[in-house]
Amino acid sequence: MNNPLININTGTLSGDVFYGTIRINGATIGVSNLTELGKITRFRYTAKAKAGFPVIGDVECTPEQIPYYLSKNTTVVQMERLIDGKSYWFNVLTTKGGKWNSIDKNILENLEVGDMHRAFPKMIDWNIWKAMNTKFHSCKSFVLNQAA
Repeated sequence: MNNPLININTGTLSGDVFYGTIRINGATIGVSNLTELGKITRFRYTAKAKAGFPVIGDVECTPEQIPYYLSKNTTVVQMERLIDGKSYWFNVLTTKGGKWNSIDKNILENLEVGDMHRAFPKMIDWNIWKAMNTKFHSCKSFVLNQAA
């Protein structure tokens, strides 16, 4: 099902890597479609420690579980994909200054309001949340929530 917030690319570069874009607080964010829901994937993420040095983490989980590992200091999240038996790493979340440059569709659609407040306070868009009928911290941030 297509997310109405995502403008899907239809040009010559359209595909999983350049799936589409989303506008958040006036900024255009690139959206990829590399992950598969429910599939355990190897992710690698980097964050900046308080002392300023980078911290690298490695985790195997589904895209629905990756928000647990994200923080305000997360800079990049990559996923491993095997192509012809070789391991390749693709960016599924990139940030600069606490704001997204790009994010994967399945990660975006599984972020809850609480995740956004905890990990990405600069990316909160109250207009989107109002349109998506968010009422609680457990509501999805970028997917239409059903009225109770």
